[in-house]
Amino acid sequence: MRHFSLSKSGQQRGVALIMAILIVALATILAVSVTSDGYMDQRRISTTLLVDQAYEVALGGEAFAASWLEKDQLDKTGATYDSLNEAWAQPVKLPIEDYGELSGNIEDLQGRFNLNNLVNANGTINQEMLAQFTNLLERLQIDSRWAGIVADWIDADSNPNFPDGAEDTIYSLRTPPYLTANRPILSTSELLSLVDGAGKPFGIDNYRLLEPYVAALPIGTPLNVCTARGKVLDSLAPSVIPGEYSTPAGEANLADSRKTGCFPKPTDVKTAFQSRDKNFDALMNRGSAYLGQTSKYFQADILVTLGTTEVAMYSVLQRTGNGQKVHVFSRSLGTP
Repeated sequence: MRHFSLSKSGQQRGVALIMAILIVALATILAVSVTSDGYMDQRRISTTLLVDQAYEVALGGEAFAASWLEKDQLDKTGATYDSLNEAWAQPVKLPIEDYGELSGNIEDLQGRFNLNNLVNANGTINQEMLAQFTNLLERLQIDSRWAGIVADWIDADSNPNFPDGAEDTIYSLRTPPYLTANRPILSTSELLSLVDGAGKPFGIDNYRLLEPYVAALPIGTPLNVCTARGKVLDSLAPSVIPGEYSTPAGEANLADSRKTGCFPKPTDVKTAFQSRDKNFDALMNRGSAYLGQTSKYFQADILVTLGTTEVAMYSVLQRTGNGQKVHVFSRSLGTP
């Protein structure tokens, strides 16, 4: 039997070969890693640049919306109303070079129920507005107990509104605990913080139902009946009174009549509901200016698409002075 053995030089060549293979493998891994990291860095930088560009374009869309509202006021030659047949109320789509698009629309926020009207200027609950909000919840088939709970969230005191209110004693038991706002709300999304006396949250489903009908505007902001949805108009009377504007026929009549101007006018609404409901009469006695036909607060919904990048901006625009100047009241990204 023959025995084979490597010489010292042969062993060294074998070790050198293995080391060479390891070095090549490590170099390959390093090269792939560097290339991959470089590609990801490039993608991140590209995405960041696109987001920044889309944000700047959205700001341009916001300025465009403000200019339309200013122009609308300047162009009025006798019309004393803001209605849905005007240029500002029409949706817009604009191409951005060859790889993007800006789309947007302006909504009159005074066509919604203003949640902050649930309290008076001194922080006490406005009972007539509370009754209207209760009516709105009932027409939307949302538990009307939430009306008092929302009012408690906004009013200035810490005393629960009887019988359905909820104050700090309820919210301090949450995990984590928190307190009621006891001030006008800044965003309708605050409704998601509400719970009832048993700790049941208001919930996202109720919020999605209610959100299109409510706004968070300064206390005392009037309702523009020219742009209000049918259910908001009909909430001026209890749900036991048949709807004038939110039935299928009423909604169709609203849409058709608003193609040419303001409908209904405040006098039409008063005629429809006055003397049919004590709360409506009390509301008118407190100040018939609550029903208006002009607006100061609008929301511009802007969506910018650049390639696969999207930026959504929601800007509340306020007309000031004689209405010919518009500034940004609030702005948010991603959610209204």
